[in-house]
Amino acid sequence: MSKLKIKSNKKVKILLTRPENDSLKFSEKLNKDFFECFLTPLIKIIKCKYNFDKKIKYDFMLFTSRNAVRNFQNVKNQNSIIVIGDGTFNIAKKRGYTNLVNIKGSSADLKIKIKSFLKPGNRILHPTSTIQNEDLNNFFKSEGCYYTQLSCYKSLMMNQKAELFENFFKSCKDGLITLFSRRTAISFKREISKLGLMKTYSKNKILTLSNSIAKEIKELKFEKVYVCSQPNERGMLNLIKEVCEKEKLIE
Repeated sequence: MSKLKIKSNKKVKILLTRPENDSLKFSEKLNKDFFECFLTPLIKIIKCKYNFDKKIKYDFMLFTSRNAVRNFQNVKNQNSIIVIGDGTFNIAKKRGYTNLVNIKGSSADLKIKIKSFLKPGNRILHPTSTIQNEDLNNFFKSEGCYYTQLSCYKSLMMNQKAELFENFFKSCKDGLITLFSRRTAISFKREISKLGLMKTYSKNKILTLSNSIAKEIKELKFEKVYVCSQPNERGMLNLIKEVCEKEKLIE
């Protein structure tokens, strides 16, 4: 974004709602000359105690989020490790995992692309949150596979910086709001309702990672909701640039 210019010397205000570490790292990818970042995590990640038998041999290990990689112990000598998205792939690689297969997209893309790898009787281990994933459970069952969900972290909907969150809305009516997950969108929806912010600040622009996230906040009736062409950080960065140019926030 270095070739862009700030309109009327006014920085674009952007609300980052991911868990704190992810929001901080994402903010570092935005040019501070153009953007004023409000880091207001709406999701808090807490590591859980869990039991894991290393003697059991799994055919596939599945990571569908960065938080799963961060909160699960490293396991050696597993066959293939399937991850969703570049962010999860990069963290898994840094933690020393090998035999990584990166499936870009959503859970729907995962189910389509993983079929060619599966055989009846395969065992799949899915380190993830405490929220039960019946969709994947039913999918692997239909393929004749044994699916084990291991809960290694909790995802709590919590506005950890409520005052800063409210200050964002009070300080601008044409800012950008980023939503990276459905759960974050649900938490956002609750906070907007609780604080009574909807009527006055609906002209802020919502930027979402997918159509399912956009659908989650449809009832809020923000005037402009945008969806990334690619469901990842790079897609969000591109969307931020596109929206800033389209809305003439940055020239």
